[in-house]
Amino acid sequence: MTPTPPPPGPLSHQEVFRRTARRVLVVGLVLAALALAGGGVTGGQAWSGVLWGAGAGAVLTIVTAAALAVPWDRYPLLASSGVMISFAAKIVVMVAVVVLAGPYKASFSAGWFFASLAVILLAVTAVEVGSL
Repeated sequence: MTPTPPPPGPLSHQEVFRRTARRVLVVGLVLAALALAGGGVTGGQAWSGVLWGAGAGAVLTIVTAAALAVPWDRYPLLASSGVMISFAAKIVVMVAVVVLAGPYKASFSAGWFFASLAVILLAVTAVEVGSL
């Protein structure tokens, strides 16, 4: 006979944030993969646009999940700056996307770029807010 697990109790803050990090990571990366599949089927400028948009969305998802997974309770003096560190990293990612994609903007579909990026960011935000 297998032992029964202990009854579920309230989760610690760290468990809630790590669970949210996993959910955010799964949702963001699955949506990026679906966007890439859709752009790949369409081809041409749509593929290029979704490659930039889903790529940026995937990197921003990883930044969000990493910020949620850090055990901030171990670093109480840095805990309040965790949000700002995440925000600064996201700004760096978007500046890099603008700088790197700028020379190629005529070769990709802006609609596919913004649609894939927006869907990923909105879904990740909804999962993050809903889970916390």
